[in-house]
Amino acid sequence: MAQTLGICVTTKESFTHVIGIAEAAKAAGKKVEIFFTGDGVHQSQLPEFTKLMEFGEVAICEVSYISYGYKGIEIPGLGDKDFVTQARNAEMVEECDRYIVL
Repeated sequence: MAQTLGICVTTKESFTHVIGIAEAAKAAGKKVEIFFTGDGVHQSQLPEFTKLMEFGEVAICEVSYISYGYKGIEIPGLGDKDFVTQARNAEMVEECDRYIVL
């Protein structure tokens, strides 16, 4: 079974880092899971955001997404099941071999 890297994104300025880390991890044969919360949800509105889905599973904190006024704004490639609670973040911490926060 491949090792898993969890990436928790809490800032809105880190997109190039997120994409670079996710791309490198996938190239190294790792499974990648990315969780956006807090200010990190702003990155979901970038045109290049969907590129992340090439590298791993993407989830967004629904409460943060709604609190920043994005309710009803769809993200191509993400469905209702990808808008989650902080419980998903806690599961990532538990399940992932490595976990980083940006």
